[in-house]
Amino acid sequence: MSNSESTKVHSWDLLDAVLLCHAGLAQDSPELPTYYLNQIMSLLFAYLTKEQRAEVETYLAEKKYLPPVQLLDNSGGVLDTSPVIVTDAQ
Repeated sequence: MSNSESTKVHSWDLLDAVLLCHAGLAQDSPELPTYYLNQIMSLLFAYLTKEQRAEVETYLAEKKYLPPVQLLDNSGGVLDTSPVIVTDAQ
């Protein structure tokens, strides 16, 4: 997100998100941390615009959360994996 738009968030939703974060980190929580993460995601997803929701879908589909991969050749060197544009040369 490169623009400086802001969204008003209800104070009780913000409080709920913070409380859920603490519950997910607490050692004596009755649920797994993923339960609390899903609760937070559901709570905050409602504030996203249509465009932001589409951006989330692209982020997930393209697995942008994964770090870049370095492939090694047999000698231990790093292979060049930069994209190559192939044109029809006739």
